[in-house]
This record gives sequence, C-alpha cells and structure tokens, in this order.
Amino acid sequence: MKNLTLFSSLLLNILLICGFFFIVNSLGGFSYLIAKMQTKNSAGAYEHRKNHFKQLPIQKDAIVMLGNSLIQSCEWSELLNNPKIVNRGIAGDMTGGILLRLDEITKHNPAKIFLMIGVNDINVHSNDEIIKNYRAIVAKILMKTPSTKLYLQSILPVNNKVRNSGKSNSDIIFLNKKIENIAAENKLVFLNLHSLFLDKDGLLDSSITQDGIHLDGNGYLIWKIELQKHLDL
Repeated sequence: MKNLTLFSSLLLNILLICGFFFIVNSLGGFSYLIAKMQTKNSAGAYEHRKNHFKQLPIQKDAIVMLGNSLIQSCEWSELLNNPKIVNRGIAGDMTGGILLRLDEITKHNPAKIFLMIGVNDINVHSNDEIIKNYRAIVAKILMKTPSTKLYLQSILPVNNKVRNSGKSNSDIIFLNKKIENIAAENKLVFLNLHSLFLDKDGLLDSSITQDGIHLDGNGYLIWKIELQKHLDL
C-alpha cells in the first residue's frame, strides 16, 4: 500500500512537470515568457508609444501604417521612399488596443490607412471576439473619417518550427477569411499578404524570419512590392 501511494505521488508529479513544460512550450518557451514578464507583457511600452503618438500629429494626406510589431518594426517611409507614410504600430498590440487609440488617428483624416492586426489576439481571445473587435475597428474608421481609403491586410503566417509562437496557422487562416469577408462587405481592398510569405509546408518562410513570427529585411521587401501597387491609387 505504501509503495502504491509513493508510486502514485511520483506519477502525479511527473505528469504535473510534463504539463508545466507543455504549457510553457505552447506559449513560446522560457526565453519568450521571461521577456514578456520583464516588459510586463508590453503594457508599459504600449502606453509610452501611444502617448508618444499624441505628440506627433499626422500631416494632411498622410498614409498610416496601423498595427502591431510587424508594423512597428519597419521604417516604412524610407522603405517606400514616401515621407507621407507614418508608422502607428505598437508591439504586442491587439484589436482592443487599436480601438482604444483609434481616435488619435481618425481625427486627422488620413488619406489612407493600411491595417494589420489580430495575431496577438490568438490564444487570448476567441476568434468570435477578435472578429467582433475587427468589425468595430472598421466601422469606426468608416464613420469617423469616411474620406480615408482603408486597406485590410491579412495576418501573416507563423513558423512554429523556428520558434513556437503559441499561434496556430489554422486560426490565422480562419481569421483571414473573415477579414476578407469584412473587406468585401464594406467594399474595401483586401491585401492577401499571407500567401506571399508561405513556404511549401504552409508556414512562414524560415529564410525571412529569425523567430518564426517577425520579418527580416528581405521579408519587408516582399511586402513593399504589394504595397506599391496601392500607394498611388
């Protein structure tokens, strides 16, 4: 009986340890979690950058790149040789975050807004919640600044073989279809960037990413080609 209790306790501890490592791995690994804790899940960075934007009024006829770290990480005006392009990306941002800071953008009536958001919501909100927020973003832009030309960009794929981001490509594909539908319903341009970055296995091409979710310089060159088709319209 004593041996059985000891064995059961040992087995339970092993299962708990395995479960712990499984959860950590699914969330992106120890290094990723440590970075998230050190930045308090980017909450401070979000507020700092949001407040920074208030001191940078958007000029007339501006082209706004709006989204998360994939937007923030690029020097868009230099990449596209266009001083009218402004970067309004915040690392870690989600659909709810965009809604909270949208007034600061729409009040300037930019000429164009290129929106990419949603990947950080995955595993935090349900797909229904993400799409509900996404619809609210689109509706608010169209209501507040109807003269602005709005472009909806698909969420990019991830590559969990390079590093486990905790994001599912099946969720991304599902959300992209919904975003495409929103674009069609509102007669907006949908930019299907997702397909441009896939490898033969349907993952983000490992040759253009260091962490399985963000892009290096060559990745942004691919994005640049697609954007150039719409900047002069």
